[in-house]
Amino acid sequence: MFPKFVMIKQNYEAKRIDDIEKELRKTVSASGYDMSELKNKTVGIAVGSRGISNIAEIVSALVQQIKESGATPVIFAAMGSHGGGTAEGQREVLKSLGINEESISAEIRTCAESVLYGTAENGMKVYGNPLALEFDRIILVNRIKPHTDFEDITESGIYKLMAIGIGNPGGADNTHANALTMGYGPAIRSAGELILKKLPVAFAVAITENWKHETETLTAILPEKLLEKEIEILSEVKRNTVRLPLDKLDTLIIQEAGKDISGTCVDTKVVGRIMIAGQSEPEKPKIRTVAVLDFTDASHGNSMGLGVVDIITRRVFDKIDIKATSLTGITSKCLLQAKIPCVASNDREAVKAAFVSSGVSDNAGIKAVIIKNTNALEYMAVSKAAYNVIKDNKNIEKIGDYFELCFDDDGIMTKVIE
Repeated sequence: MFPKFVMIKQNYEAKRIDDIEKELRKTVSASGYDMSELKNKTVGIAVGSRGISNIAEIVSALVQQIKESGATPVIFAAMGSHGGGTAEGQREVLKSLGINEESISAEIRTCAESVLYGTAENGMKVYGNPLALEFDRIILVNRIKPHTDFEDITESGIYKLMAIGIGNPGGADNTHANALTMGYGPAIRSAGELILKKLPVAFAVAITENWKHETETLTAILPEKLLEKEIEILSEVKRNTVRLPLDKLDTLIIQEAGKDISGTCVDTKVVGRIMIAGQSEPEKPKIRTVAVLDFTDASHGNSMGLGVVDIITRRVFDKIDIKATSLTGITSKCLLQAKIPCVASNDREAVKAAFVSSGVSDNAGIKAVIIKNTNALEYMAVSKAAYNVIKDNKNIEKIGDYFELCFDDDGIMTKVIE
């Protein structure tokens, strides 16, 4: 029924940081910021909801440095409408990221309210978390990466953490509403600039990850250099992006999706679908059918973004929190992404439906790929027809022999990539 597959490995350079604490101390010192200036102050550390590699270790190291300076560190949630738009939900999301008061040795504060911070130069109203106004100093922590919904000089990074994250549900909703008329990048930067002026930001810690999603760089940035530096870092990240080895596929099978993997559960740039009104679709890859077999517990039921795929299994459907997903979809104004795909009873039926719906009548000729998730692109399984297209690629290594897909009595597929 199904084509045979073979495992492959993509081989590209991947720099990474092995000593997080040492690198963080080094970059804070290099930024020129005087940590002694924090003495006797309460310092708020803004942390979002993204599944960032080593985020707990990075935040813990930052907490330690703040304590050494004689200040009191406090972590506060900066995650827009995530966590169901509630203070309790925000705390649960942080906990799922490994960030709690016991493990980090710092107080955690959450709040889902939004108050008016002011008006940007372009007339846009800007709202933010009232908690952020209580701190003597603030440190912003986020990863800089391409955004799943748009392309610009700044996308997902420190400015987004301010405009959407610190904005809380009210600020996130307002920024997304303005983005419909002025564009995502301009709306986020407008809100971010006002928040940067309003809050006592000491510095930001920008994180980047290599294509294997390991911590690649940590960069401490002073407020006055933030825009210039974020533009520069994002440009470098884009240059080093690694994607699927084929630009055209009949079928992509994703073993797991979730908010801890991507803000849209699956990375839209990997699957080649954005599905937002007014936003152009990626030129590549072009994939006829996409199926998702499982959904991570760390998503807390928020399936926002799964609307870009075609087929999910019943077990994915059963894990969806409709209320949380709808809240995020309405807040972000990305209604298509919040829709529910076709539901298959199990993995076998989902894979079968994906192959049948691809339009390829001969399964032996299907160009198909199986990946663990859209963050894990080092190892994957490819069908024989797909391998024949990429076999001469010097960055592709074939591992082992061809094999058949296996399913248990309940139709659950044996994991191809662990």
